Amino acid sequence: MAKKRMFSLQIVDTDAFLEMPLSTQALYFHLVMRADDEGFIDNPKRIMRLIGCQDDEMKVLIAKRFILIFESGVIVIKHWLIHNTIRMDRFNQTVYTDEKSLLSIKENKAYTDNGNQLVTKWQPNGNQMETQVKLSKVKLSKDNIISQQVGEPDTKKINEVNYLIGLFEKVNPSFKRLYANKTQRAALTRMIKEHGEERLQEIIEKLPDIVTKPYAPKITTPVQLERDFGKLIIFIKQNQTSNNLKRGGVYVIEE
Repeated sequence: MAKKRMFSLQIVDTDAFLEMPLSTQALYFHLVMRADDEGFIDNPKRIMRLIGCQDDEMKVLIAKRFILIFESGVIVIKHWLIHNTIRMDRFNQTVYTDEKSLLSIKENKAYTDNGNQLVTKWQPNGNQMETQVKLSKVKLSKDNIISQQVGEPDTKKINEVNYLIGLFEKVNPSFKRLYANKTQRAALTRMIKEHGEERLQEIIEKLPDIVTKPYAPKITTPVQLERDFGKLIIFIKQNQTSNNLKRGGVYVIEE
């Protein structure tokens, strides 16, 4: 195992990371330090015991998708390739090729599940795919998760919606009210189904830069995003085109 690992501020300086409890952040750092050269870890439970970490901390990392988990119990650091660049003469390929085959790499170098149904629950005492289990009242974040006890709901969708609502904080000071708003949650659920969670996350993360621009659609809630999604995509493309036309500090205006 390597003795040194790197961490990128691109990940650990985000609101999503810094809003997590310090104990959860500490677990993340320990996991990264002990991952193989492609970010895979086969003994997360041992690491948790080693540092005295609670199961709730792992649940937070999985819910916020800093960690992806497989049926085998192996986990992978989602943003591993953003953190670490390893020289080929020192690189050791992961032995978890079956798990790796379920992933693909996005343009920003983050792992994505490639449409495969990965495990979304942390089951520390049994098979990761156990379905007859109740989701504890785990407070995944101080401000942005609705604690609830359920039997067999689609907990992946619940966590996805809660996480995406949290991304509206930078454009909506009253974003906390969105968690209990069924209309807002329904809008996100429909958009996740239509566009995918990864794509939707990318769009929402662009909003703080977009809403301040002239003529941009003013979107601060999921309902507004669903209503003006098409306008937003067109605006983004037009803005990118304008930036591409910029030459030497002067915009080229086409007739």
